[in-house]
Amino acid sequence: MKRVRPKPHTARFTSRVVAGFGLACVLATFVFIWLTSSPSEGAELPAAAQYKLKLNRAISPASAGTILAASDALFARAGLDVRMVAGSGDGDAIAAVSADENTIGVASAAAFLKARSEGLAIVAFAGCYATSPIEFFTLPDTTLLRPSDLEGKRIGYKRGPELSVVLYEFVAKNSLAQSKLLPIESEEPVQDLLDRKIDVLLGRLDIEGQEFARRNIEYKTLSPASYGVHAAGPVYFVQERTLGKRRTLEKFVIATAAGWSAAYADYDRTIPIIANSIDTPLSRLLITRLMDAQRGFLRPYGTRFGELDERRIRVLHAQLLQRRLLQEPVDLTRAVNYDVLKEAYRSEANNLSRDEP
Repeated sequence: MKRVRPKPHTARFTSRVVAGFGLACVLATFVFIWLTSSPSEGAELPAAAQYKLKLNRAISPASAGTILAASDALFARAGLDVRMVAGSGDGDAIAAVSADENTIGVASAAAFLKARSEGLAIVAFAGCYATSPIEFFTLPDTTLLRPSDLEGKRIGYKRGPELSVVLYEFVAKNSLAQSKLLPIESEEPVQDLLDRKIDVLLGRLDIEGQEFARRNIEYKTLSPASYGVHAAGPVYFVQERTLGKRRTLEKFVIATAAGWSAAYADYDRTIPIIANSIDTPLSRLLITRLMDAQRGFLRPYGTRFGELDERRIRVLHAQLLQRRLLQEPVDLTRAVNYDVLKEAYRSEANNLSRDEP
């Protein structure tokens, strides 16, 4: 019987079909593997590092940088999820940090050093304000033009090392007679001033000053910095073990600095965002005034955002020891970490420049 050979073109066609089928199988296998190993469109991205920012005060325009960093997704872009929580004082913030290594706290430098002296393993890594916003406040009919005008007046302030150290350094720097001063610790110094229980209030521009502005109360101030008292500002701090995540803290500083730059870039856009985020309702005009007033504390001329002044911290430490407000001397080389800022400055020179925001 005669065998019939397939025609050449038929054989070629058959081989192409087989080859095409084989290639299709390979591609199908590749696509299956890719789909099963890669996140689908609705899949979750790696979780952002979650942190709580515990303040020592209410959420106010003093936190505008953090507010804008959150609203503009600057934290999210850095892989951070930062939730800001109001506090009721330095002790509240220190307790929150001590209890949770994923909490960043804000407290006065004096309260921080006192807590460190008492054995808490906490470390400051950046400044919240570069300089202290502490001022002397009086009502308009009280004479307070120069340091000597404090003599014979009742000076009210909240309990704590921050304000008392500033007061007594001011007294020493300006050769005032301590016997002629009448310091009074007060739980409600603003109300005590209004009720004439005190003549002068020693407080913070971002706390007591804001309260006066909110109540539309006229006042006068005398700045300790104008008379030689350059106190350290409040600090950001964490547990010692949190320094193991130093890169995360660098990202926090960088995003917060960018938030401050954004906050001051366009008031028409940012003031409404701030107004909707703060605890105490304030008019947009008042928020603008408060934002302008804090520029000098946030980033004075010649400093960068978050800068820690090592000399001021050492002076404060010596003052606290002298007044016996510390139980034991603090090893400042362990209590304050400058490497986080140094690396943040190096990697983000534009956002952390020495220009004002």
